Amino acid sequence: MAASLSVLIAGFGDIGHRIADALTDQAEAATIPITLTAIRRQPEQHPQVEVLNWDMQSPAISLPTVDYVIFCVSADELTEQGYQRSYLDAQTQLINALTTQNVPVQHYFFCSSSSVYGQNNHEWVDEQSLAEPTRFTGKKMLEAEAIAFNSPWPSTAIRATGLYGPGRTRMMSQVLEGKIAAAEPECYSNRIHVDDLAGFYAHLIIEHHTHNLELAPIYLACDDAPVALHQVQTWMADQLEITQREEVPAGRTGSKRISNALMKSTGFRLTYPSYQEGMPPLLAALKTEKQA
Repeated sequence: MAASLSVLIAGFGDIGHRIADALTDQAEAATIPITLTAIRRQPEQHPQVEVLNWDMQSPAISLPTVDYVIFCVSADELTEQGYQRSYLDAQTQLINALTTQNVPVQHYFFCSSSSVYGQNNHEWVDEQSLAEPTRFTGKKMLEAEAIAFNSPWPSTAIRATGLYGPGRTRMMSQVLEGKIAAAEPECYSNRIHVDDLAGFYAHLIIEHHTHNLELAPIYLACDDAPVALHQVQTWMADQLEITQREEVPAGRTGSKRISNALMKSTGFRLTYPSYQEGMPPLLAALKTEKQA
């Protein structure tokens, strides 16, 4: 049996819960005893996770000894000030608390975003591509990554593409209303199912803990199918049997294709390699909900 493992998940919303579930499952499969601790603003009882009630923008609380830390908060509002508070100020407070309390972190993970890339001409983008964001969201994410990289521990930023999964139905709801992204100008989109993103975090930690996997400073998290948004939504409309369709502007500022080659080089395998595997149950549930 491998040595026991302890992980702190800072930010315990939807993604944090899914990471905890994935870590629990993968640790059990590898027969690794695991201790999970999470930080969230509001109290919560969880059968497998000790949840600490702390707003990371307030004075620090006592933190446990952990091997790995995952910072995966969500912005409290979609503004520059909201991003500053959630991704920079809160993260700085967490790192200062861990450092002051001499917590012996082996590796630190920051949940970042592919918004750090400003490419908009259908280019293929990988971890070596230039990150020059044009919007405040990407700029603040880059600043937040720098805080992670300047921490006292080896650190990794995972730049996730568009997340989809249960509860994330904005694009599908648009299709249900008969609105499809226009074919021209062509606009590529990239996505990953929330359970695959969570599984990737767990995979990296388990493999690093058990087989000393060398962790890169940056990974792009994406499925195998960067594809034009028009194609995705047309496929959705076909699945939902929507015959009355109206083409509308894509409503996006960039168009790029994200490579997941480095992610897959770690031995990670996607449960949902494309939207065609991941979306059918979501579409079915949404259709049933709308008909109820």
